[in-house]
Amino acid sequence: MEEPDKPNEGAPPEKTQQPQLVEKTFHLTVSYDGTDYHGWQVQPNHKTIQGEIRKRLRLMLRDPELRIAGCSRTDSGVHALDQHVSFTAAVTEDMTADYLMYKLNRWLPDDILVLNAVETEPGFNARFSNFGKAYTYCISPGKRVNPLATRYVWMTPHELDVDAMRRAAGYLEGRHDFKSFTVNSGQEIEDTVRLLHRLELVEANGLLYVVAVGESFLYKMVRSLTGYLVHVGQGYADPDGTPAVLASLNRCEAADSAPAKGLFLAKVFWHPDEWRTYSPLLPPFGLK
Repeated sequence: MEEPDKPNEGAPPEKTQQPQLVEKTFHLTVSYDGTDYHGWQVQPNHKTIQGEIRKRLRLMLRDPELRIAGCSRTDSGVHALDQHVSFTAAVTEDMTADYLMYKLNRWLPDDILVLNAVETEPGFNARFSNFGKAYTYCISPGKRVNPLATRYVWMTPHELDVDAMRRAAGYLEGRHDFKSFTVNSGQEIEDTVRLLHRLELVEANGLLYVVAVGESFLYKMVRSLTGYLVHVGQGYADPDGTPAVLASLNRCEAADSAPAKGLFLAKVFWHPDEWRTYSPLLPPFGLK
């Protein structure tokens, strides 16, 4: 008996329809412990925050050329409570910001966490779209801290004269040429004038916090300012000599930079006057 013809016998196999891709721009809020990283920016042969996030996004989205931008190029050993990241990629229509965050967090190491993700307008760039930043530096003046906090706090050898430090900080607020408070990053910077909205010292949780709020910051500027304020607090410099240090435009007239481990990118501002109502975000470390 003759067998019936099989359906489509001899016909070429049907092509699997590829999912249609659409271009979307995402804005991520990220927190990280920077202790084991060579800063934010991708560097050859070094582990960086940008490198870890980009590597996983490239694999996840199958885009080997994907580029991501960060709002602050935190340097080696510096932490972030509120880093912001943006990128544009061709993704499937069902790739929501929530799902992207969920999947990315499953792939990231434990010391990097995506706190929030949203889809945003095309052209958004985390580095250039913000209106300023706030940094917090953690100091323990002359006291040991809980061992679990030592990765994040600078323990100075002696108590500090906080009133003298506050007097010096007052001279540093405003628009100045901060050339005396930056470190040569290997590139010549034509403009070293910056607007520092606030530079305050807050005593809480058994610690002393230096809070710096400004439009933008020079390379290692916050660590340089903190190192100088501690220098004053130890009695090695007269706080009323601060204007002369500024005017000198000479890094040697200031003091050594504070170590990286105490510095946190605490807040990024997305509206021009948001900094005015900013309440300092203080990492929750105590001496118990």
